[in-house]
Amino acid sequence: MSVLTSPRGKVEVVHCRRTESQDVYCIKSLIRKFTCKLFGKLNIIYLLEKANLAVTLCNDKEEIMAQATFLDYPNWNVAKQDDWVSVFRELDSDIPCTPLNTLFMHLFVAVDEYSVGCCKEILRTVYKAVPELHFIFLIVPSYMSLGSTLITVFDQVGNIPCLTYEEDFAVHMCHRHSHYPQLHVRKARVEDHDDLMPIFMRYDTILKETYGEYFLAELIEAQDEENHAVVCEVEGTAVGFMSVCSRVNMQLLHECFDLGPFHGLCFPHPDDVLESPQDLSVRRSQVTYLGSYRRQMQAGKLPWVHQFTSPKLDFFICKMGIIVIPPTRGGCEVSLR
Repeated sequence: MSVLTSPRGKVEVVHCRRTESQDVYCIKSLIRKFTCKLFGKLNIIYLLEKANLAVTLCNDKEEIMAQATFLDYPNWNVAKQDDWVSVFRELDSDIPCTPLNTLFMHLFVAVDEYSVGCCKEILRTVYKAVPELHFIFLIVPSYMSLGSTLITVFDQVGNIPCLTYEEDFAVHMCHRHSHYPQLHVRKARVEDHDDLMPIFMRYDTILKETYGEYFLAELIEAQDEENHAVVCEVEGTAVGFMSVCSRVNMQLLHECFDLGPFHGLCFPHPDDVLESPQDLSVRRSQVTYLGSYRRQMQAGKLPWVHQFTSPKLDFFICKMGIIVIPPTRGGCEVSLR
C-alpha cells in the first residue's frame, strides 16, 4: 500500500490490483474528452479481454482511483501487431525493445486530483510485477500534448506514420529504471570494503570487536569453492552484502535451536529416532535427527546444498538457507533487507 497526496494536501491510501470486469462502469466514468483524443474511442470490455496486463488503483474504501491497460502491440495501427519491432528499431536503434521486454499503454484514466501520483504508482507496480519488462511505450497523435500527468513519466523518442491515417504519431517511452530499477548483483571484491563497513557499523560493532577492523575484507578475500560473497551495487557503490557457505556447523544448530519442524534440516530416514529424550537438557531435535545428519555428513555433503558448475559460473544452488541472527543488544533492531 502507498500514500498519495493531492496538491491541496488531501491524503489517500491506495493499493493496486488486477482489473476485474465489474470495474468497467467506474473506468468509463473516468474517461474524459482528452482521454479519447489521446487513445481514441475504445471498447473497454473488448480492450480488457485482449489486455496482457490491466491494473486498477483503489483507495482504502475500494473506490477506483485510476486504471491502466497494457498490450504487447502498439495502438493507433502504427504497425502490424506481429511486426512492430522493426518499425521501432528504425525509430531508435539504441532501444533494445522486443516483444518480451516491452508493453504499450492503450488506456490510462485517473481521478484528476491524484492523477500524477496514480500514474507513477501504477507504473511502479507494473514494473515490479513483470521483472522482464523494461520499456512501456505510449503512442499518441503528433499534434496532441500528453497533458500534465503523462508528461511527467514519458519522454518522446520520435514520430512514426500510421498505416491507416494520413498523419504521424508521436512515440513516447517510459524506462524501468525511473520507477523500479533492477538491482545489479555481482561477486564481492575487496575494494567494496569501504562502501560496506558503514552499513555493518550502523547496527552493531560486535563483529569488528571480535574479528578485527578488516574482518570484512578478509571474509571477501577468503572466497573459494565453498565460500562465496556477493554485493548489491547501485551506481558503482556497494549497498548490500551477503556471504554464503556450504559448510554449516549442524551440531551447534541442533544444540541451540529446535529443528524438529524441519526434520533437523535432513532428509527423513527409516532409522531416525522419533521419540523425545527424558533428559530436558538435551534438545529434542538434537537426538531425533542427529543420526540423519551424521549419515549424510559421512557421505561427504549435506543433502540441501548442490554445486553447479558451468564454463562461466561457479556457484551453489541451495534448497534451503539458514540465517542465524544474534539477539539484539541495547534496543538495536536487526534489519533484513
